Amino acid sequence: MRLGELNMRRLRLAIFALLPVASLGLVCVIPLSSATNIDYVPGKTFRDCERCPSMVVVSAGKFTMGTPASEAKSDDRERPQHDVTISSSFAIGVFEITFDEWDACVAANGCNNYLPDDEQWGRNQRPVIHVNWHDANAYVDWLRQVSGEDYRLPSEAEWEFAARGGTVTAYSFGDDENSLCSFANAADASLNAGPDQGYLPLACDDGFGAKTAPVGSFKPNPYGLYDVHGNVWEWLADCWNEAYSGAPVDGTTWTEGNCNQRVLRSASWVDARGGSLRSGHRGRIDVSMRSNNLGFRVARTIKQ
Repeated sequence: MRLGELNMRRLRLAIFALLPVASLGLVCVIPLSSATNIDYVPGKTFRDCERCPSMVVVSAGKFTMGTPASEAKSDDRERPQHDVTISSSFAIGVFEITFDEWDACVAANGCNNYLPDDEQWGRNQRPVIHVNWHDANAYVDWLRQVSGEDYRLPSEAEWEFAARGGTVTAYSFGDDENSLCSFANAADASLNAGPDQGYLPLACDDGFGAKTAPVGSFKPNPYGLYDVHGNVWEWLADCWNEAYSGAPVDGTTWTEGNCNQRVLRSASWVDARGGSLRSGHRGRIDVSMRSNNLGFRVARTIKQ
């Protein structure tokens, strides 16, 4: 066989080999062979496919969820404090889901082909915004399909456990909110340069003004998670309840309560001195809501 004919035959075989993948809309997402042999030890980071999010393994453990009445700016929605035992290790996103990761889903005919507005702030490594709870779950469904792994939104208990990073202070870095500009994209001096002081901005300037920052722009928490304080509010799996009475104590999703509203954590670039960036603060919003300060990160079950 002549060299030209051989090369053409190889090309046809290569295209044929891709057809089943293309028919599923998965051409741009390639599983990483190394991910199948991962030793899931706490602190290990990995990705399940080329365009899948970076994940970190969080160990099983026990912690006290919620905040004491003595914590400044806390409220009754964060109580009663209760012990939660997470019996199995799990993985959670190192970063909030980015526009790059969302757009890869859309390019592969996932995420209902929805392209959120970026407010002209830029896409790429900025956290995806203007996504509601259903949108976030559409992305999770796509991740399950392309990876074969059990991706999901984190439960509220998993999120707080991971975000605290073993700490019991108001923030994962301590109790001093004046350190927020090192750890969080929050409302700062640049946000309210005019007379409107409604956001109670920090005196420092984090360099990003009134918009999101690329993920990972600030210091991580002790478990290596970025932006657990600020940048965008993060959708969680749990239905909303006004307090923790009757909450699960095993780290699972709370599926009772007002399920037309879901829990939000981390606060965003418009929040600062009101206390909403604390590790234990809880927010809520209707599942259909889209906003320029709403995003999410994902979790994944680790098979035991």
